[in-house]
Amino acid sequence: MKVFLGLDGGGTKTDAAALDERGTLLARYIGGPSNPHSSSFGTALTEIMSAIDGLIERLSINIDEITAICLAVSGFSSIDEETLLKRSVQQHVLKQGLSIPVFIQSEGQISLMAAVGSNHGVLVISGTGSICYGYLPDGSGTRTGGWGHYLGDEGSGYQIGLRTLKTVMRSYDSVCKPTIMTDMIMEEYGFKLITDLKGYIYIPSHSKAEIAAFSKVCIQAAGAGDAAAIAILTEEAASLSDTAAALLRRSPTLQNYPVVLSGSVFRYSPIFRGNFCSSLQKTIGGLKFVDGSLGAPPSTGAAMTARKLFNDYRQE
Repeated sequence: MKVFLGLDGGGTKTDAAALDERGTLLARYIGGPSNPHSSSFGTALTEIMSAIDGLIERLSINIDEITAICLAVSGFSSIDEETLLKRSVQQHVLKQGLSIPVFIQSEGQISLMAAVGSNHGVLVISGTGSICYGYLPDGSGTRTGGWGHYLGDEGSGYQIGLRTLKTVMRSYDSVCKPTIMTDMIMEEYGFKLITDLKGYIYIPSHSKAEIAAFSKVCIQAAGAGDAAAIAILTEEAASLSDTAAALLRRSPTLQNYPVVLSGSVFRYSPIFRGNFCSSLQKTIGGLKFVDGSLGAPPSTGAAMTARKLFNDYRQE
């Protein structure tokens, strides 16, 4: 039996999956965050190796049945960073007696594979961060966004969470109208006063994931009809739509392929998803949207990609 490993790493978690040659899921392992820009490259690599080891431990197979591995880790984007990741994984698995192909792909490629069974199309991600990918059948690709929480991440969980925090504090100062998000945050985090939020937010160990977590409050409040929360989601959806439209204008051929929506914000917020689709459809038109959450997880897409690339590699 041939077994293919796939790993999807990001700012919130590291998700690893193993498939056999027929595509049957054999095991899955979820570890901590592995985006190096959320911690460091050393910490990210440690988490990645831990996820690989954890996945292998859950497999009831002979280790020499592992045939190939494909990884897509946010933050490892330059050639030097991808080379570092590939060599580190090769050296790690070699210690376990595995000399196998290690393929590095983007999160866009593995997510498209998981959603539509193909590595070409358009993928828009709104999770902790945000990014838009476009890939053509010849393998060429382009992207917009993905510049991180300081330089971009429009329409992301981080930006929605940050705006939620700013909104409740501006509401406290009477700069803007009251919002139910204030009481929701106090109840969720056990604050006696909303001003306790300041002490929590500035804890040095907190990462952007802690900020992004507040997007859940915004999504729930918007669902309850809170005007401030609805405004945040509507405006952030429009910003991400602008990012996606730029991608589609840059490579018009991509307009012929499905636009896959992926990430927790799309999954849990109908308001955000609906506003994004209507805004982008108004700008570009004639688009087909696919709900990425209905497909396999990206980690499974990575394992599917490992299988495809191994078979392509073997035929060369």
